[in-house]
Amino acid sequence: MKNEKVAIVTLFFGTVAVISDIYVAQPILPLLSSSFGVSHTVASLAVSLNILALSFALLIYGPVSDYVGRKPVMVATSFLLAVPTALIAFTTDFSSFLILRTIQGLFVAGIAAIAMAYIAEEFPSAIVGRVMGIYVSSMVAAGFFGRVFSGVMSGLLNWRITFIIFSILNLMGAWLMFRFLPPSTKFRRNAGFLDSYSGMLGHLKNRRLVGAFIIAFLLFFTFTGTFTYVTFHLSAPPFNLSTVALGLIFFVYITGVISPFAGALSSRIGRRAVIGAGLAIAAAGILLTLIESIPVIILGMLLLCTGLFSIQPAASAFVGDNASAGKGSATSLYLFSYYIGGSVGAVLPGFFWNAYGWQGVIASCTAAIFIAFISLFTLCRRG
Repeated sequence: MKNEKVAIVTLFFGTVAVISDIYVAQPILPLLSSSFGVSHTVASLAVSLNILALSFALLIYGPVSDYVGRKPVMVATSFLLAVPTALIAFTTDFSSFLILRTIQGLFVAGIAAIAMAYIAEEFPSAIVGRVMGIYVSSMVAAGFFGRVFSGVMSGLLNWRITFIIFSILNLMGAWLMFRFLPPSTKFRRNAGFLDSYSGMLGHLKNRRLVGAFIIAFLLFFTFTGTFTYVTFHLSAPPFNLSTVALGLIFFVYITGVISPFAGALSSRIGRRAVIGAGLAIAAAGILLTLIESIPVIILGMLLLCTGLFSIQPAASAFVGDNASAGKGSATSLYLFSYYIGGSVGAVLPGFFWNAYGWQGVIASCTAAIFIAFISLFTLCRRG
């Protein structure tokens, strides 16, 4: 029991220190656009390329961890992450900035790919849903901290100092996991890398897992699309919010406290029931943002976050429930789908933004939620 508590606390703080790097650029996109003299769509590549690199790296780290173990991969990649994060502060052109953001994504994937598999293996099945919820809360906290702290610090000081601070946090998180994360005791090593990858491909034959992967893609597509372009929406007339104010908008992430409860609830009433309720809440939230009122838009974003953070622990546990073997590779495929959706969501709604404004962004995100409902009630069904 003591080791379980130590593992939970260490994963929580290690995840916040590492995963927050994904979100540093999002609240400062208007600032980056003006600093480097690039368009809004080009500036959004600071988000999409980072997530795209992370997505493909997941396909490597999951099977690798099935062979070499969970903790070594998480610790090594977290230490390496500090290097590109610090170097970003010294870039003089946007191309170099994007290259380093891409490298960041490659290293962030280490903990993103492995932590859920570590939880599924090391904790008793009766509490996996609750622990997964706590872990999702750490990812929520990472998104909250990365966005709010970045927005506020960049507004008060400058964005270069912000990246230096985050590189220091990366080192602290890596050391924390190296020193305190208990080694795996229930890990079963695959015979080789080829066995790991063949197991990964085998998951694509599981209809229920494929349904979960589709939901993951559409979920983060909606989330990233909404949160990326809301910064441009609210920084323009009639709102004209400052960089600091845009950063504070991300306080809506506080709804992440619901994740452990949603995870525990999914163990009692079923994963699909919680996922369906979360999708409905998220859909209602994004539709509310069409009303041109800052309080109503914030309420809509709160509901979107509530929906997402309810779905995540239930969907993650759903993958663990339906992967009989190779949980590391199953988790990697789920997160690959999730983050690929985020990468596409940072760019594709931009075309709707350019053509139709905020209404176009919301139309694309609403369509994604609708397709996720179809996947839940067809591919994820029993039988």
